Amino acid sequence: MFSVPVLCTGGERRTVSGYTLIEVIVAMAILSAMLLLGGMALNQGLKQYQGLVEKGLCFWDYAQNIWTDKSFHSTIDYYVHTNTGGWFPYFRGNQEGVSFVTLAPFAGDQPVVVWIRKEKTEDGKEKLVYYELPVYAKSYRDLEEDFASGAYRRGRSIKILDGADRIQFEFYGYNVRDEEHKWRRIFEGVETLQLPLLVRIDYMKGNEKKMFMYAIHVNSQMKRGYADRYEQ
Repeated sequence: MFSVPVLCTGGERRTVSGYTLIEVIVAMAILSAMLLLGGMALNQGLKQYQGLVEKGLCFWDYAQNIWTDKSFHSTIDYYVHTNTGGWFPYFRGNQEGVSFVTLAPFAGDQPVVVWIRKEKTEDGKEKLVYYELPVYAKSYRDLEEDFASGAYRRGRSIKILDGADRIQFEFYGYNVRDEEHKWRRIFEGVETLQLPLLVRIDYMKGNEKKMFMYAIHVNSQMKRGYADRYEQ
């Protein structure tokens, strides 16, 4: 910094202060360095935030899969009755979705009936949506009416898969006609008199094929005699 005496009007002498070129250059260099460091800190903060968001999304996807697995794992023999089919454990599985009763709902602590449905999205893709309603002591007719009327959509729901190009269900269990365990694309408790052992959901995303596999652990061949022991 420098000072220069200046003669003003009236003969009065004043001193004017200013900065040298070197001081200005140093100040600009310091300011540039501060701006550079601030930009780097902001960029690093944004990257960390993006990483946390991505980890959060991955955790949510993982948690959904864990919860769905627990729901299948806790499937129970919820016996219902029809005049033509007698007593049988409630389970319905086809290429549009699957329905069963479980002790492990996504929310709450009461047994629920679950519907996992394949649905179309606005862009022509497919998604899987999980729905649940308290089962209480509903009959087979009540459960069918909940589905046919769309009442199941008013219960708790969560999207467990989105943006798929193709979704396909398969069920592994005992085939009464062939007297062997095999994969099938339709599995009805009224026909098999028991639950499947495995439920597999295949789906495509782009050119990549992926899969969900869920196990059910409450099966026994002895259950097929339930209708003989407990007549209506």
